[in-house]
Amino acid sequence: MITKLLILLSLSGGVGPWTAGYRVWSKPDCKALIRGNDHYCKSDDCKAIIRGNAHYCGTEDCKAVIRNNDHYCKSDDCKAILRRNDHYCKSDDCKAYIRRNDHYCKTDNCKAIIRGNDHYCR
Repeated sequence: MITKLLILLSLSGGVGPWTAGYRVWSKPDCKALIRGNDHYCKSDDCKAIIRGNAHYCGTEDCKAVIRNNDHYCKSDDCKAILRRNDHYCKSDDCKAYIRRNDHYCKTDNCKAIIRGNDHYCR
């Protein structure tokens, strides 16, 4: 499952497993990211990440993640994800994605994405 997740989130080249952590995902979005199927997506950002196409993004942070350019970031968490430096993180979820350690996760969605298990999705 982890391998599937890595493949899913690397569609646009610079996107890795930590990049989905810039926001809290809904239960369907979380499942979509883990299963690699945008049929479950409730947000445009989810579809954008799965399809690797910023055209679907609903937020500037999403565009930054797909384009790998923190010029588009609206949050420090987004900059942290692109720069892989948790100095910029405002949330423990962000630290978890960068350090790949769900000990830092504040949400079940974060654990789900790190562990590749939609059992944790909210």
